[in-house]
Amino acid sequence: MDHPLGRAALGLCLMVWLAATGFAQFVFVEDAKAGTVLVLDGQTPVLMYRFGDQLASGVNAKYTTSCYIHPLFVPDGRALTDDFPADHLHHHGVSWTWPVVRTRGVDTQTWLPAVPSLRQHLVRWLKKDVSGEAAVLAVENAWLLEEKETVAKETVTVRVHPADGPGRAVDVEVVLEAIGGPLEVAGTPEEKKGYGGLCLRGAPLLKGAAMTTDKGPLKEDVTNTVFRWADISTAELGVAVFVHPGHPDYPDPWLVRNSYAGVINPSWPGLRRVVLDAGAPIALRYRLYIHRGDVASGRVREAFEDYVAAAGQK
Repeated sequence: MDHPLGRAALGLCLMVWLAATGFAQFVFVEDAKAGTVLVLDGQTPVLMYRFGDQLASGVNAKYTTSCYIHPLFVPDGRALTDDFPADHLHHHGVSWTWPVVRTRGVDTQTWLPAVPSLRQHLVRWLKKDVSGEAAVLAVENAWLLEEKETVAKETVTVRVHPADGPGRAVDVEVVLEAIGGPLEVAGTPEEKKGYGGLCLRGAPLLKGAAMTTDKGPLKEDVTNTVFRWADISTAELGVAVFVHPGHPDYPDPWLVRNSYAGVINPSWPGLRRVVLDAGAPIALRYRLYIHRGDVASGRVREAFEDYVAAAGQK
């Protein structure tokens, strides 16, 4: 294994799964002590899913978190995402959290540490294998209020596709279901920014990188603006987030910025409040598209059109 992270993970792992197809050879490397699963395509690291408690060195224990993706890697093995950055300790690679949550008659959140506390925790693995040509990780998580009561079930499926031309697609589906009563989620109306839902925090290499959406290039950070996809790229590499056409309220408002780092956040439900009723799950589907080159040479617009076509939508 050429990549240092791969060597370290293999040295620590308790279990390794190997699965091969005619297009890719995926390897799952689990480190139960660290609470991580690394997905490799042959010797190339693709992403790490962090299912156990995570806390960066020197950070207050109230920021302990779990159930997110980091790192997301570019093809040369560099990390494309950041975790526990000093400017925003609550930013974690690719995560899905909400700054406004109301449940059991109390106000809390999963975006930042809160009182009363509300956090995602692993309940069980549903899948960790290859399905067709893709590597699939699927988990059931619980939202625990004050580390005791389950107020929501979260089913997450991460599907890693083989590299294709200039890029690689990674599909993320988050299915939320309120348990034992209604669950209300929202963005942050007092800041007029939205937030909430899937959020990608880029590594420092994306600071100042070019921002592009389906509406064209962005000259400055934007919030609460409707797009179908957004990309942040340098001349060498980039990452885009696509929203599935079947997503609630599609097309949704977004937050996209490169001022202190690359941040891409399709902010669902934006500034509105949405009540999830018990027994009525809602599915949030996205595609991460990691590519070589800028938005043009990485063929981002074409990749989005292929994604929409595969969804049977226009």
